[in-house]
Amino acid sequence: MAHAISLVVLLLSVLPLAFSAENVTTIGKPISIPASQYWDGDDGPWSSFRIQVGTPAQQIRVLPALDQSSTLVVLPEACSTTDGSNCDSDRGFLYERNASSTWSQTGFYNLSLFLESRLGYSGAALYGNDTLQLGWEGDGLPSVTNQVIGGIVTKDFYIGMLALDPRPMNFSNFNDPQPSLMQSLRSMGTPIPTTSWSYTAGAYNLAPKIFGSLTLGGYDSTRFEPNNVTFPFGADISLDFQVAIQSITTNITDKPLLNAGIISYIDTMIPHIWLPLDSCQLFEEAFGLVWDNTTELYLMNNSLHNSLLAKNPEVVFNVGPQLSGPSVAIKMPYWNFYQTATSAYIGNSSSLYFPLKRATSDLQYVLGRAFMQSAYLSANYDRSYFNLSQALYPPSSVSQNIVPILPELVETNSTTPASASTNSSFSAGAIAGIAVGAAALIIIGVVCFLVYRRNKKRRSDPTYKKAELEGQDTQVLGGNAGPKTELDGDNTRHEIGGDSHGKTELHTGDEHVKIAEMEGQATPIFEMPAGDVQLPELESPDQIQKAELEGSTPDQKDQQPSFDTVVATPNSEPEVRRIWRLSRKAK
Repeated sequence: MAHAISLVVLLLSVLPLAFSAENVTTIGKPISIPASQYWDGDDGPWSSFRIQVGTPAQQIRVLPALDQSSTLVVLPEACSTTDGSNCDSDRGFLYERNASSTWSQTGFYNLSLFLESRLGYSGAALYGNDTLQLGWEGDGLPSVTNQVIGGIVTKDFYIGMLALDPRPMNFSNFNDPQPSLMQSLRSMGTPIPTTSWSYTAGAYNLAPKIFGSLTLGGYDSTRFEPNNVTFPFGADISLDFQVAIQSITTNITDKPLLNAGIISYIDTMIPHIWLPLDSCQLFEEAFGLVWDNTTELYLMNNSLHNSLLAKNPEVVFNVGPQLSGPSVAIKMPYWNFYQTATSAYIGNSSSLYFPLKRATSDLQYVLGRAFMQSAYLSANYDRSYFNLSQALYPPSSVSQNIVPILPELVETNSTTPASASTNSSFSAGAIAGIAVGAAALIIIGVVCFLVYRRNKKRRSDPTYKKAELEGQDTQVLGGNAGPKTELDGDNTRHEIGGDSHGKTELHTGDEHVKIAEMEGQATPIFEMPAGDVQLPELESPDQIQKAELEGSTPDQKDQQPSFDTVVATPNSEPEVRRIWRLSRKAK
Protein backbone atom coordinates (compact mmCIF):
# COMPACT_ATOMS: atom_id res chain seq x y z
CA MET A 1 0.00 0.00 0.00
CA ALA A 2 2.93 2.30 0.66
CA HIS A 3 3.95 2.04 -2.97
CA ALA A 4 0.37 2.71 -4.09
CA ILE A 5 0.46 5.92 -2.07
CA SER A 6 3.77 6.89 -3.70
CA LEU A 7 2.29 6.28 -7.13
CA VAL A 8 -0.72 8.44 -6.25
CA VAL A 9 1.57 11.28 -5.19
CA LEU A 10 3.56 10.95 -8.42
CA LEU A 11 0.42 11.04 -10.53
CA LEU A 12 -0.89 14.08 -8.67
CA SER A 13 2.34 15.94 -9.39
CA VAL A 14 2.73 14.93 -13.03
CA LEU A 15 -0.75 14.74 -14.53
CA PRO A 16 -1.69 18.43 -14.20
CA LEU A 17 1.55 19.27 -15.97
CA ALA A 18 0.82 16.76 -18.72
CA PHE A 19 -2.59 18.29 -19.33
CA SER A 20 -1.64 21.93 -19.00
CA ALA A 21 2.01 22.38 -19.96
CA GLU A 22 1.53 22.44 -23.71
CA ASN A 23 -1.92 24.02 -23.57
CA VAL A 24 -1.19 26.87 -21.19
CA THR A 25 2.50 27.64 -20.90
CA THR A 26 4.02 26.93 -24.32
CA ILE A 27 1.33 27.74 -26.89
CA GLY A 28 3.14 30.98 -27.62
CA LYS A 29 2.13 34.54 -28.36
CA PRO A 30 0.84 36.17 -31.55
CA ILE A 31 2.82 39.00 -33.13
CA SER A 32 1.26 42.21 -34.43
CA ILE A 33 3.62 43.79 -36.96
CA PRO A 34 3.37 47.58 -36.77
CA ALA A 35 2.36 49.52 -39.85
CA SER A 36 5.23 51.62 -41.19
CA GLN A 37 2.90 54.66 -41.21
CA TYR A 38 3.92 55.15 -44.85
CA TRP A 39 1.64 54.76 -47.85
CA ASP A 40 3.71 53.02 -50.53
CA GLY A 41 3.31 51.84 -54.11
CA ASP A 42 3.24 53.06 -57.69
CA ASP A 43 -0.22 51.55 -58.33
CA GLY A 44 -1.84 53.19 -55.33
CA PRO A 45 -1.06 54.26 -51.76
CA TRP A 46 -0.95 51.05 -49.70
CA SER A 47 -0.27 50.74 -45.99
CA SER A 48 3.10 49.00 -45.64
CA PHE A 49 4.70 47.25 -42.65
CA ARG A 50 8.13 47.58 -41.15
CA ILE A 51 10.90 45.00 -40.93
CA GLN A 52 14.70 45.04 -40.73
CA VAL A 53 17.11 42.92 -42.74
CA GLY A 54 20.83 42.27 -42.38
CA THR A 55 23.60 43.02 -39.88
CA PRO A 56 23.68 45.87 -39.01
CA ALA A 57 19.91 46.05 -39.42
CA GLN A 58 18.53 47.94 -42.43
CA GLN A 59 14.99 49.32 -42.28
CA ILE A 60 12.68 48.06 -45.03
CA ARG A 61 8.98 48.68 -45.76
CA VAL A 62 7.02 45.75 -47.19
CA LEU A 63 3.55 44.52 -48.15
CA PRO A 64 2.32 41.00 -47.23
CA ALA A 65 2.71 38.19 -49.78
CA LEU A 66 0.39 35.34 -48.86
CA ASP A 67 1.76 32.88 -51.44
CA GLN A 68 5.51 33.45 -50.94
CA SER A 69 7.90 31.51 -48.67
CA SER A 70 10.78 33.97 -49.14
CA THR A 71 10.77 37.65 -48.26
CA LEU A 72 11.44 39.98 -51.21
CA VAL A 73 13.39 43.23 -50.84
CA VAL A 74 14.37 45.85 -53.42
CA LEU A 75 18.06 46.02 -54.39
CA PRO A 76 19.96 49.25 -55.21
CA GLU A 77 20.17 48.15 -58.87
CA ALA A 78 16.43 48.86 -59.11
CA CYS A 79 17.05 52.60 -59.01
CA SER A 80 18.76 54.22 -61.97
CA THR A 81 19.64 57.87 -62.55
CA THR A 82 16.38 58.33 -64.46
CA ASP A 83 14.28 57.21 -61.51
CA GLY A 84 14.90 60.35 -59.48
CA SER A 85 16.54 61.04 -56.17
CA ASN A 86 13.62 59.69 -54.14
CA CYS A 87 13.65 56.24 -55.73
CA ASP A 88 14.99 54.52 -52.61
CA SER A 89 12.24 55.95 -50.40
CA ASP A 90 9.56 55.49 -53.06
CA ARG A 91 10.38 51.79 -53.19
CA GLY A 92 10.25 51.24 -49.43
CA PHE A 93 14.03 51.65 -48.85
CA LEU A 94 16.69 49.54 -50.52
CA TYR A 95 18.53 46.52 -49.17
CA GLU A 96 22.34 46.87 -49.37
CA ARG A 97 23.41 43.23 -49.29
CA ASN A 98 27.13 44.07 -49.39
CA ALA A 99 26.71 46.13 -46.23
CA SER A 100 25.42 43.10 -44.28
CA SER A 101 27.95 40.83 -42.59
CA THR A 102 25.36 38.03 -42.34
CA TRP A 103 24.36 37.90 -46.03
CA SER A 104 25.04 34.51 -47.67
CA GLN A 105 24.39 34.43 -51.40
CA THR A 106 22.70 31.50 -53.18
CA GLY A 107 22.17 32.71 -56.75
CA PHE A 108 19.71 33.98 -59.35
CA TYR A 109 16.34 32.28 -59.74
CA ASN A 110 13.03 33.17 -61.28
CA LEU A 111 10.38 34.33 -58.83
CA SER A 112 7.76 31.74 -58.00
CA LEU A 113 4.70 33.48 -59.47
CA PHE A 114 2.15 30.87 -60.41
CA LEU A 115 -1.01 32.94 -60.02
CA GLU A 116 0.63 36.30 -60.72
CA SER A 117 2.16 35.09 -63.99
CA ARG A 118 -1.36 34.55 -65.33
CA LEU A 119 -1.83 38.30 -65.06
CA GLY A 120 1.42 39.19 -66.82
CA TYR A 121 3.70 39.63 -63.78
CA SER A 122 7.25 38.30 -63.93
CA GLY A 123 10.71 38.80 -62.48
CA ALA A 124 13.83 37.22 -61.05
CA ALA A 125 15.61 37.58 -57.73
CA LEU A 126 19.10 37.28 -56.31
CA TYR A 127 18.49 34.82 -53.48
CA GLY A 128 20.45 34.33 -50.30
CA ASN A 129 20.10 34.11 -46.54
CA ASP A 130 20.23 36.84 -43.94
CA THR A 131 18.87 37.90 -40.57
CA LEU A 132 15.31 39.26 -40.57
CA GLN A 133 13.73 41.21 -37.73
CA LEU A 134 10.04 42.04 -37.51
CA GLY A 135 9.40 45.71 -36.78
CA TRP A 136 12.07 48.35 -36.27
CA GLU A 137 14.31 49.17 -33.31
CA GLY A 138 12.23 49.72 -30.19
CA ASP A 139 9.26 47.63 -31.35
CA GLY A 140 10.44 44.69 -29.24
CA LEU A 141 9.67 42.09 -31.92
CA PRO A 142 11.70 38.93 -32.61
CA SER A 143 14.62 38.51 -34.95
CA VAL A 144 15.27 35.26 -36.86
CA THR A 145 18.51 34.25 -38.53
CA ASN A 146 19.23 32.47 -41.79
CA GLN A 147 16.03 33.56 -43.54
CA VAL A 148 15.61 33.21 -47.30
CA ILE A 149 15.77 36.69 -48.85
CA GLY A 150 15.18 37.50 -52.52
CA GLY A 151 16.58 40.76 -53.90
CA ILE A 152 14.47 42.15 -56.78
CA VAL A 153 14.72 44.98 -59.28
CA THR A 154 11.56 44.32 -61.31
CA LYS A 155 8.98 47.12 -61.29
CA ASP A 156 6.12 44.61 -61.39
CA PHE A 157 6.51 44.58 -57.60
CA TYR A 158 7.45 48.10 -56.66
CA ILE A 159 8.21 47.54 -52.96
CA GLY A 160 9.27 44.51 -50.95
CA MET A 161 7.03 41.62 -49.90
CA LEU A 162 6.93 39.81 -46.54
CA ALA A 163 6.57 36.01 -46.87
CA LEU A 164 3.47 34.58 -45.15
CA ASP A 165 3.38 31.05 -46.62
CA PRO A 166 4.74 28.66 -43.94
CA ARG A 167 5.81 25.98 -46.42
CA PRO A 168 9.58 25.56 -46.91
CA MET A 169 11.52 26.51 -50.05
CA ASN A 170 13.76 24.39 -52.25
CA PHE A 171 16.35 25.68 -54.68
CA SER A 172 17.98 22.59 -56.21
CA ASN A 173 16.25 19.50 -54.80
CA PHE A 174 13.69 18.42 -52.24
CA ASN A 175 16.38 17.16 -49.83
CA ASP A 176 17.40 20.62 -48.61
CA PRO A 177 14.23 22.56 -47.70
CA GLN A 178 14.83 26.09 -46.45
CA PRO A 179 12.58 27.01 -43.51
CA SER A 180 10.09 29.79 -44.12
CA LEU A 181 9.66 32.80 -41.86
CA MET A 182 6.46 31.36 -40.37
CA GLN A 183 8.18 28.04 -39.62
CA SER A 184 11.03 29.86 -37.91
CA LEU A 185 8.64 31.93 -35.79
CA ARG A 186 6.79 28.74 -34.79
CA SER A 187 10.08 27.19 -33.64
CA MET A 188 11.29 30.08 -31.45
CA GLY A 189 11.67 29.84 -27.69
CA THR A 190 8.48 31.88 -27.40
CA PRO A 191 6.73 30.80 -30.60
CA ILE A 192 3.66 32.06 -32.35
CA PRO A 193 0.77 29.74 -31.36
CA THR A 194 0.10 28.42 -34.88
CA THR A 195 1.20 29.01 -38.46
CA SER A 196 -1.66 31.39 -39.05
CA TRP A 197 -1.96 35.08 -39.89
CA SER A 198 -4.58 37.79 -40.38
CA TYR A 199 -4.53 40.85 -42.65
CA THR A 200 -6.53 43.82 -43.84
CA ALA A 201 -5.10 46.52 -46.11
CA GLY A 202 -6.40 49.65 -44.37
CA ALA A 203 -7.99 52.63 -46.09
CA TYR A 204 -6.04 55.62 -47.46
CA ASN A 205 -9.06 57.56 -48.71
CA LEU A 206 -11.00 57.33 -45.45
CA ALA A 207 -10.89 60.43 -43.25
CA PRO A 208 -8.97 59.95 -41.05
CA LYS A 209 -6.82 57.36 -42.81
CA ILE A 210 -6.68 53.86 -41.33
CA PHE A 211 -3.45 51.87 -41.53
CA GLY A 212 -3.43 48.19 -42.37
CA SER A 213 -3.29 45.39 -39.80
CA LEU A 214 -1.04 42.30 -39.96
CA THR A 215 -0.98 39.71 -37.14
CA LEU A 216 1.04 36.49 -37.14
CA GLY A 217 -0.35 33.61 -35.07
CA GLY A 218 -3.63 35.37 -34.28
CA TYR A 219 -5.99 38.18 -35.21
CA ASP A 220 -7.15 41.63 -34.07
CA SER A 221 -10.80 41.38 -33.01
CA THR A 222 -11.31 45.15 -33.42
CA ARG A 223 -10.77 45.00 -37.19
CA PHE A 224 -13.65 42.81 -38.47
CA GLU A 225 -17.27 41.71 -38.11
CA PRO A 226 -17.42 38.01 -37.11
CA ASN A 227 -19.38 35.47 -39.17
CA ASN A 228 -19.82 31.69 -39.26
CA VAL A 229 -18.49 30.97 -42.76
CA THR A 230 -15.20 29.10 -43.27
CA PHE A 231 -13.37 28.55 -46.57
CA PRO A 232 -11.27 25.42 -47.22
CA PHE A 233 -7.95 25.89 -48.96
CA GLY A 234 -8.02 25.27 -52.70
CA ALA A 235 -7.00 21.85 -54.05
CA ASP A 236 -3.97 23.36 -55.82
CA ILE A 237 -1.15 24.27 -53.45
CA SER A 238 -0.48 27.46 -55.37
CA LEU A 239 -4.13 28.55 -55.18
CA ASP A 240 -4.90 28.25 -51.48
CA PHE A 241 -7.24 31.24 -51.23
CA GLN A 242 -10.00 30.17 -53.57
CA VAL A 243 -13.42 31.78 -53.20
CA ALA A 244 -16.68 31.77 -55.12
CA ILE A 245 -18.06 35.22 -55.99
CA GLN A 246 -21.78 34.47 -55.95
CA SER A 247 -22.97 37.98 -56.83
CA ILE A 248 -21.92 41.63 -57.12
CA THR A 249 -24.45 44.42 -56.61
CA THR A 250 -24.46 48.20 -56.11
CA ASN A 251 -26.89 50.71 -54.63
CA ILE A 252 -26.84 53.02 -57.67
CA THR A 253 -28.55 50.55 -60.01
CA ASP A 254 -30.93 47.63 -59.70
CA LYS A 255 -28.95 45.74 -62.30
CA PRO A 256 -26.45 43.20 -60.88
CA LEU A 257 -22.79 43.69 -61.76
CA LEU A 258 -22.12 39.95 -62.25
CA ASN A 259 -24.23 37.84 -64.58
CA ALA A 260 -23.26 34.48 -63.03
CA GLY A 261 -21.14 33.26 -60.14
CA ILE A 262 -17.41 32.75 -60.71
CA ILE A 263 -14.46 31.10 -58.94
CA SER A 264 -11.82 33.66 -57.98
CA TYR A 265 -8.64 33.88 -55.89
CA ILE A 266 -7.39 36.33 -53.28
CA ASP A 267 -3.86 37.66 -53.86
CA THR A 268 -2.23 40.41 -51.78
CA MET A 269 0.61 40.89 -54.28
CA ILE A 270 -1.86 42.21 -56.88
CA PRO A 271 -3.50 45.65 -56.48
CA HIS A 272 -6.54 45.21 -58.76
CA ILE A 273 -9.82 43.33 -58.95
CA TRP A 274 -9.94 41.15 -62.09
CA LEU A 275 -13.42 40.24 -63.35
CA PRO A 276 -14.99 38.87 -66.56
CA LEU A 277 -15.33 41.31 -69.46
CA ASP A 278 -19.15 41.33 -69.28
CA SER A 279 -18.96 42.19 -65.58
CA CYS A 280 -16.51 45.04 -66.32
CA GLN A 281 -18.95 46.37 -68.92
CA LEU A 282 -21.72 46.38 -66.31
CA PHE A 283 -19.42 48.44 -64.05
CA GLU A 284 -18.80 50.81 -66.96
CA GLU A 285 -22.51 51.32 -67.42
CA ALA A 286 -23.23 51.85 -63.71
CA PHE A 287 -20.24 54.08 -62.88
CA GLY A 288 -19.56 55.83 -66.20
CA LEU A 289 -16.10 54.26 -66.51
CA VAL A 290 -14.03 54.47 -69.70
CA TRP A 291 -11.33 51.91 -70.55
CA ASP A 292 -7.94 53.34 -71.61
CA ASN A 293 -6.27 51.00 -74.11
CA THR A 294 -2.82 52.53 -73.62
CA THR A 295 -2.57 52.06 -69.87
CA GLU A 296 -5.14 49.24 -69.76
CA LEU A 297 -6.80 50.99 -66.83
CA TYR A 298 -10.10 52.72 -66.10
CA LEU A 299 -8.67 56.24 -65.77
CA MET A 300 -10.93 58.84 -64.17
CA ASN A 301 -11.01 62.59 -64.68
CA ASN A 302 -12.05 65.05 -61.99
CA SER A 303 -15.57 65.44 -63.35
CA LEU A 304 -16.34 61.72 -63.13
CA HIS A 305 -14.65 61.44 -59.74
CA ASN A 306 -16.65 64.32 -58.25
CA SER A 307 -19.86 62.88 -59.65
CA LEU A 308 -19.21 59.53 -57.99
CA LEU A 309 -18.27 61.21 -54.72
CA ALA A 310 -21.67 62.89 -54.73
CA LYS A 311 -23.49 59.60 -55.41
CA ASN A 312 -21.37 57.78 -52.81
CA PRO A 313 -21.98 54.33 -54.34
CA GLU A 314 -21.38 51.08 -52.49
CA VAL A 315 -20.53 47.74 -54.10
CA VAL A 316 -21.35 44.48 -52.32
CA PHE A 317 -19.43 41.26 -53.09
CA ASN A 318 -21.21 38.14 -51.84
CA VAL A 319 -18.41 35.60 -51.45
CA GLY A 320 -18.68 31.99 -50.26
CA PRO A 321 -16.87 28.64 -50.37
CA GLN A 322 -19.18 27.47 -53.19
CA LEU A 323 -21.18 29.12 -55.96
CA SER A 324 -24.30 28.58 -53.86
CA GLY A 325 -24.87 28.30 -50.15
CA PRO A 326 -23.41 30.30 -47.24
CA SER A 327 -21.64 33.54 -48.12
CA VAL A 328 -20.11 36.67 -46.63
CA ALA A 329 -21.15 40.14 -47.80
CA ILE A 330 -18.09 42.36 -48.29
CA LYS A 331 -19.25 45.97 -48.68
CA MET A 332 -16.90 48.28 -50.58
CA PRO A 333 -17.62 52.02 -50.42
CA TYR A 334 -16.54 54.25 -53.28
CA TRP A 335 -13.57 55.59 -51.32
CA ASN A 336 -12.01 52.12 -51.61
CA PHE A 337 -12.38 52.21 -55.38
CA TYR A 338 -10.40 55.27 -56.45
CA GLN A 339 -6.63 54.85 -56.46
CA THR A 340 -3.70 56.94 -57.67
CA ALA A 341 -1.45 55.58 -60.40
CA THR A 342 1.92 57.35 -60.29
CA SER A 343 4.02 58.34 -63.28
CA ALA A 344 6.30 55.37 -62.48
CA TYR A 345 3.30 53.11 -63.10
CA ILE A 346 1.54 54.59 -66.13
CA GLY A 347 4.45 56.36 -67.82
CA ASN A 348 3.14 59.94 -67.63
CA SER A 349 1.63 62.22 -65.02
CA SER A 350 -0.18 60.53 -62.13
CA SER A 351 -3.88 59.93 -62.45
CA LEU A 352 -6.84 58.59 -60.51
CA TYR A 353 -8.05 55.21 -61.70
CA PHE A 354 -10.72 52.65 -60.81
CA PRO A 355 -8.85 49.42 -59.78
CA LEU A 356 -10.87 47.10 -62.02
CA LYS A 357 -9.20 44.96 -64.70
CA ARG A 358 -10.60 42.99 -67.63
CA ALA A 359 -9.89 39.28 -67.38
CA THR A 360 -9.48 37.40 -70.64
CA SER A 361 -10.17 33.95 -69.13
CA ASP A 362 -11.44 32.37 -65.95
CA LEU A 363 -7.80 31.79 -64.91
CA GLN A 364 -7.47 35.54 -64.27
CA TYR A 365 -10.28 36.15 -61.78
CA VAL A 366 -8.45 37.71 -58.81
CA LEU A 367 -9.37 39.83 -55.79
CA GLY A 368 -6.33 41.96 -54.96
CA ARG A 369 -5.37 44.58 -52.37
CA ALA A 370 -8.18 46.94 -53.42
CA PHE A 371 -10.62 44.27 -52.22
CA MET A 372 -8.60 43.72 -49.03
CA GLN A 373 -9.29 47.32 -47.95
CA SER A 374 -12.81 46.18 -47.11
CA ALA A 375 -12.07 42.55 -46.17
CA TYR A 376 -10.30 40.90 -43.25
CA LEU A 377 -8.57 37.62 -44.13
CA SER A 378 -7.46 35.14 -41.47
CA ALA A 379 -5.56 32.06 -42.70
CA ASN A 380 -5.04 28.89 -40.64
CA TYR A 381 -2.46 26.58 -42.24
CA ASP A 382 -2.70 24.08 -39.38
CA ARG A 383 -6.23 23.21 -40.54
CA SER A 384 -6.05 24.32 -44.20
CA TYR A 385 -8.90 26.79 -44.09
CA PHE A 386 -9.39 30.55 -43.88
CA ASN A 387 -11.99 33.09 -42.86
CA LEU A 388 -13.15 36.18 -44.70
CA SER A 389 -14.95 38.97 -42.87
CA GLN A 390 -16.10 42.55 -43.35
CA ALA A 391 -13.25 44.86 -42.30
CA LEU A 392 -13.81 47.55 -39.70
CA TYR A 393 -12.06 50.91 -39.37
CA PRO A 394 -11.80 51.67 -35.65
CA PRO A 395 -10.55 55.12 -34.59
CA SER A 396 -7.05 55.48 -33.22
CA SER A 397 -8.49 55.72 -29.71
CA VAL A 398 -9.51 52.04 -29.90
CA SER A 399 -6.67 49.77 -28.79
CA GLN A 400 -5.82 46.54 -30.54
CA ASN A 401 -7.23 43.32 -29.13
CA ILE A 402 -4.84 40.64 -30.35
CA VAL A 403 -6.25 37.13 -29.90
CA PRO A 404 -4.17 33.97 -30.51
CA ILE A 405 -5.32 31.30 -32.95
CA LEU A 406 -4.65 28.26 -30.76
CA PRO A 407 -3.62 24.72 -31.67
CA GLU A 408 -6.51 22.32 -32.13
CA LEU A 409 -5.95 20.45 -28.84
CA VAL A 410 -6.74 23.54 -26.76
CA GLU A 411 -9.79 24.71 -28.72
CA THR A 412 -13.47 23.94 -28.43
CA ASN A 413 -14.32 26.07 -31.45
CA SER A 414 -12.37 27.94 -34.07
CA THR A 415 -10.67 31.02 -32.67
CA THR A 416 -10.54 32.60 -36.08
CA PRO A 417 -12.81 35.48 -37.08
CA ALA A 418 -15.63 33.19 -38.22
CA SER A 419 -16.55 32.48 -34.62
CA ALA A 420 -14.71 35.17 -32.73
CA SER A 421 -17.92 36.47 -31.21
CA THR A 422 -18.14 33.33 -29.07
CA ASN A 423 -15.88 32.06 -26.30
CA SER A 424 -13.85 29.86 -28.58
CA SER A 425 -11.10 28.47 -26.35
CA PHE A 426 -10.62 27.15 -22.84
CA SER A 427 -9.27 29.54 -20.26
CA ALA A 428 -6.26 28.50 -18.20
CA GLY A 429 -8.55 27.91 -15.20
CA ALA A 430 -10.85 25.66 -17.20
CA ILE A 431 -7.91 23.65 -18.48
CA ALA A 432 -6.54 23.32 -14.94
CA GLY A 433 -9.96 22.13 -13.70
CA ILE A 434 -10.16 19.51 -16.43
CA ALA A 435 -6.62 18.35 -15.60
CA VAL A 436 -7.36 17.97 -11.88
CA GLY A 437 -10.62 16.12 -12.54
CA ALA A 438 -8.97 13.74 -15.00
CA ALA A 439 -6.08 13.16 -12.58
CA ALA A 440 -8.50 12.32 -9.75
CA LEU A 441 -10.33 9.76 -11.90
CA ILE A 442 -7.08 8.09 -12.92
CA ILE A 443 -5.83 8.00 -9.32
CA ILE A 444 -9.04 6.40 -8.03
CA GLY A 445 -8.81 3.78 -10.74
CA VAL A 446 -5.18 2.98 -9.92
CA VAL A 447 -5.87 2.64 -6.18
CA CYS A 448 -8.90 0.37 -6.74
CA PHE A 449 -6.88 -1.82 -9.08
CA LEU A 450 -4.00 -2.19 -6.60
CA VAL A 451 -6.36 -3.08 -3.72
CA TYR A 452 -8.19 -5.62 -5.89
CA ARG A 453 -4.91 -7.25 -6.95
CA ARG A 454 -3.66 -7.47 -3.37
CA ASN A 455 -6.85 -9.06 -2.00
CA LYS A 456 -7.01 -11.50 -4.88
CA LYS A 457 -3.44 -12.63 -4.22
CA ARG A 458 -4.08 -13.09 -0.51
CA ARG A 459 -7.19 -15.20 -1.13
CA SER A 460 -5.21 -17.51 -3.42
CA ASP A 461 -2.47 -18.11 -0.77
CA PRO A 462 -2.77 -21.79 0.48
CA THR A 463 -1.52 -20.79 3.96
CA TYR A 464 -4.29 -18.25 4.28
CA LYS A 465 -7.30 -19.62 6.24
CA LYS A 466 -10.49 -18.03 7.10
CA ALA A 467 -11.56 -18.46 10.74
CA GLU A 468 -14.80 -17.94 12.51
CA LEU A 469 -15.35 -14.56 13.97
CA GLU A 470 -15.36 -15.76 17.60
CA GLY A 471 -11.97 -14.57 18.71
CA GLN A 472 -9.85 -16.59 16.27
CA ASP A 473 -6.98 -15.16 14.26
CA THR A 474 -7.71 -14.80 10.57
CA GLN A 475 -4.00 -14.93 9.58
CA VAL A 476 -2.46 -18.15 10.94
CA LEU A 477 0.53 -19.94 9.52
CA GLY A 478 0.31 -23.66 8.80
CA GLY A 479 -3.32 -23.97 9.90
CA ASN A 480 -2.29 -24.05 13.60
CA ALA A 481 -5.07 -21.85 14.86
CA GLY A 482 -4.79 -20.55 18.32
CA PRO A 483 -6.01 -17.67 20.34
CA LYS A 484 -5.48 -14.34 18.54
CA THR A 485 -2.62 -12.39 20.04
CA GLU A 486 -1.73 -8.74 19.54
CA LEU A 487 1.84 -9.25 18.35
CA ASP A 488 2.76 -12.88 18.85
CA GLY A 489 6.26 -13.46 17.57
CA ASP A 490 5.99 -17.24 17.19
CA ASN A 491 3.56 -18.27 14.55
CA THR A 492 1.32 -15.38 13.71
CA ARG A 493 1.62 -13.54 10.42
CA HIS A 494 1.43 -9.77 10.73
CA GLU A 495 0.75 -6.88 8.37
CA ILE A 496 4.35 -5.70 8.51
CA GLY A 497 6.92 -8.47 8.39
CA GLY A 498 10.27 -8.24 10.08
CA ASP A 499 12.20 -9.61 7.14
CA SER A 500 15.30 -7.56 6.41
CA HIS A 501 15.00 -8.26 2.72
CA GLY A 502 12.98 -5.80 0.67
CA LYS A 503 10.03 -7.64 -0.85
CA THR A 504 7.55 -6.84 -3.52
CA GLU A 505 4.20 -5.36 -2.55
CA LEU A 506 2.42 -8.63 -3.34
CA HIS A 507 3.76 -11.92 -1.90
CA THR A 508 5.58 -13.92 -4.58
CA GLY A 509 6.88 -16.92 -2.63
CA ASP A 510 10.25 -17.55 -1.04
CA GLU A 511 12.22 -15.51 -3.56
CA HIS A 512 13.32 -12.11 -2.29
CA VAL A 513 12.76 -9.39 -4.82
CA LYS A 514 13.76 -5.76 -4.39
CA ILE A 515 11.16 -3.11 -4.89
CA ALA A 516 11.67 -1.18 -8.13
CA GLU A 517 9.94 1.81 -9.63
CA MET A 518 8.49 1.24 -13.07
CA GLU A 519 10.51 2.73 -15.85
CA GLY A 520 9.22 5.97 -17.28
CA GLN A 521 8.18 6.50 -20.84
CA ALA A 522 11.32 6.98 -22.87
CA THR A 523 9.68 7.74 -26.14
CA PRO A 524 9.93 11.47 -26.98
CA ILE A 525 6.78 13.22 -28.09
CA PHE A 526 7.01 15.76 -30.83
CA GLU A 527 4.61 18.39 -32.12
CA MET A 528 3.57 17.70 -35.68
CA PRO A 529 5.01 20.20 -38.16
CA ALA A 530 2.58 22.93 -39.26
CA GLY A 531 2.95 22.36 -42.92
CA ASP A 532 5.27 19.58 -43.97
CA VAL A 533 4.73 20.32 -47.59
CA GLN A 534 7.68 21.30 -49.70
CA LEU A 535 7.43 24.07 -52.14
CA PRO A 536 8.35 23.97 -55.79
CA GLU A 537 11.88 23.96 -56.92
CA LEU A 538 12.71 27.38 -58.22
CA GLU A 539 14.24 27.59 -61.65
CA SER A 540 17.88 26.54 -61.66
CA PRO A 541 20.55 29.18 -62.17
CA ASP A 542 21.48 27.24 -65.32
CA GLN A 543 18.12 28.28 -66.75
CA ILE A 544 18.74 31.94 -66.15
CA GLN A 545 21.17 34.18 -67.94
CA LYS A 546 23.29 35.46 -65.11
CA ALA A 547 24.57 39.04 -64.79
CA GLU A 548 28.04 40.31 -64.09
CA LEU A 549 27.76 39.46 -60.43
CA GLU A 550 27.43 35.70 -61.05
CA GLY A 551 29.90 33.80 -58.97
CA SER A 552 30.90 36.85 -56.89
CA THR A 553 31.03 36.88 -53.14
CA PRO A 554 29.06 39.29 -50.97
CA ASP A 555 32.10 41.46 -50.34
CA GLN A 556 32.72 42.20 -54.02
CA LYS A 557 31.13 45.63 -53.97
CA ASP A 558 32.53 46.74 -57.31
CA GLN A 559 30.65 44.12 -59.30
CA GLN A 560 26.84 44.50 -59.39
CA PRO A 561 24.39 42.26 -61.21
CA SER A 562 22.56 43.44 -64.27
CA PHE A 563 19.01 42.17 -63.94
CA ASP A 564 18.23 43.14 -67.53
CA THR A 565 19.82 39.84 -68.58
CA VAL A 566 17.96 37.71 -66.02
CA VAL A 567 15.10 36.05 -67.86
CA ALA A 568 13.08 32.89 -67.46
CA THR A 569 13.70 30.00 -69.79
CA PRO A 570 10.98 29.12 -72.32
CA ASN A 571 8.21 26.82 -71.11
CA SER A 572 9.51 26.92 -67.53
CA GLU A 573 6.21 27.76 -65.80
CA PRO A 574 4.41 24.49 -66.60
CA GLU A 575 7.28 22.57 -65.01
CA VAL A 576 7.11 24.73 -61.89
CA ARG A 577 3.38 24.05 -61.56
CA ARG A 578 3.88 20.31 -62.01
CA ILE A 579 6.37 20.21 -59.15
CA TRP A 580 4.07 22.22 -56.91
CA ARG A 581 1.14 19.92 -57.53
CA LEU A 582 3.17 16.76 -56.94
CA SER A 583 4.58 18.15 -53.71
CA ARG A 584 1.14 18.82 -52.24
CA LYS A 585 0.56 16.70 -49.14
CA ALA A 586 -2.91 15.20 -48.91
CA LYS A 587 -4.86 16.75 -46.05
